[in-house]
Amino acid sequence: MCRALDGLVDEKVRSRAEGTLGGALAEGFFAHAVVLVEGRGNEGVITGCADRSGINLGAEGISVIEVHGKDNLMISDALFSALGVPCYVVFDGDAGMAERKRAPVQHLIPQQRQEKEQESERQARNNRTKNANLLQYLGATPNPQPADDSTGRYTVFEDTLETHLAQQWPTWEERRQELVRTGEGVDGKNAATCLETTRTVATEPIVSSCLPCWRTSGR
Repeated sequence: MCRALDGLVDEKVRSRAEGTLGGALAEGFFAHAVVLVEGRGNEGVITGCADRSGINLGAEGISVIEVHGKDNLMISDALFSALGVPCYVVFDGDAGMAERKRAPVQHLIPQQRQEKEQESERQARNNRTKNANLLQYLGATPNPQPADDSTGRYTVFEDTLETHLAQQWPTWEERRQELVRTGEGVDGKNAATCLETTRTVATEPIVSSCLPCWRTSGR
């Protein structure tokens, strides 16, 4: 397992993550296959899409596990692979990260704004490195800023899952906002709200294969 991560995940990050992921990963130890997701909300969307396709992930022995970050995706995948559990990885390329972080600081005085913008660019560079490392780990070309892509091993969104949904399934966000407005959902990246939104939105996504991971993860 450690050899698979050499040069891709910092030793301190690896040590810290391996000590904190145990609880989150426990469910996957008994699964037939695991879908690893980077952040909050992804699990709800993926499970909801599977439900709409008539697939019960639990009955199929497929666990969707949120691991919080790209480094943890690699560490978790390496762990499950060492145990013989097939994994599928879903992550964001975060192409718009720097722009999103710059927008809220435009009102600051020049020096403060410059410092915040420099920090935003540093985070964006770090994210691009992590994208490349993760793709390399997954056996793909180590592209620092990948476009939307889906393979038998992973799905990556050029920016974020939310951006992808806004483009390919605009009524999804309308339904989410309706649930929040009526008190049936919680604003922000909430897994339960994302699940209910995905299950109950009236229309289908423009690109019906945008989230094929539940079909491929049990390969």
